[in-house]
Amino acid sequence: MYIINGIPCIADIFAFLFSIITSQKVNLASTLRKYFDSYVLDIQLNQFSETELRKIREQTEKIYLKSPINAAIQMSNTGSDSPPGVRNWYTFSEFYDGLDAQFECQRQNTWWNSKMVMIRTIATVVVLFVVGGIFIALLLSNNILNILLCSAGILIKICERIIENWRYLCISRQIDGSQQTIEVHPTKEGIEKLQNLIDERRSINVLELGWFHNKLANKFSKLYEKLVS
Repeated sequence: MYIINGIPCIADIFAFLFSIITSQKVNLASTLRKYFDSYVLDIQLNQFSETELRKIREQTEKIYLKSPINAAIQMSNTGSDSPPGVRNWYTFSEFYDGLDAQFECQRQNTWWNSKMVMIRTIATVVVLFVVGGIFIALLLSNNILNILLCSAGILIKICERIIENWRYLCISRQIDGSQQTIEVHPTKEGIEKLQNLIDERRSINVLELGWFHNKLANKFSKLYEKLVS
């Protein structure tokens, strides 16, 4: 009985540690993508201080040195290769210039996100159902108060994930609205606002599955090429 009651407490500890690790990784990834887009698309490049730029360079060097072979594959392969790479990110069969080029890159970004968000949503729901099922099973066979007290931490983390997913949805709606506005009346300010929303959405700690991205990158890359050609 004591062992069973201790399961939620152990889960709390793992959930806490996992939350810290994932938050750090999400923040790092969002910062790197933010700089990448800012540099490549020439959008608000002066938003980074010299200190921030040095930290970004240091992080990229650490990532590269940790796995130089995978890094080389990422840089040399395209989205249609296996494994997929980033060499053809923001490249199109048609010629775009100025605001049109920046906006087309943003549209590519949001299009990819729209394809992955459904997979992420399904995976999140499945995880919540599994955790909820385990929690209910423990409640039915143990003291309810003990289980609630021992699992308070993991319940808080579940609520946080629900809130973060709601934030993600709200910002996604803002991105859609901003994108529609730019399509009618493209401006530098509109492009910058849209990019800020994209960067903000990337910084939200929601469930992202790299395995699915790697498996579907080839399919989606070819589909996108057909859509814009």
